[in-house]
Amino acid sequence: MRRIGAIAAGICAVMFAFAFVAAPKSCEWGLAAYFWTGVVALLALAAAPLVIGGQAPLSRRALLGLGLLLGGFAVWFAGLVAANIQIMCRLF
Repeated sequence: MRRIGAIAAGICAVMFAFAFVAAPKSCEWGLAAYFWTGVVALLALAAAPLVIGGQAPLSRRALLGLGLLLGGFAVWFAGLVAANIQIMCRLF
């Protein structure tokens, strides 16, 4: 389970750091890239306990995957807000 925590922390750190890379170009490619990076990261976080979980019961691994999914979404949203990624670039 320690390995899953280390992998989840690494995924969240990279996702949060990528928000600051994508923010200056949010109107060109940054918002789309950050969105899809978040989708892939959230899928990886949810699947990590199921794939790497070892001998733990399936219900425990699924519950851990759900917790990592919710935590990853919080980190994704925090990166969106902290990096000030523009959601609406042009109205007309």
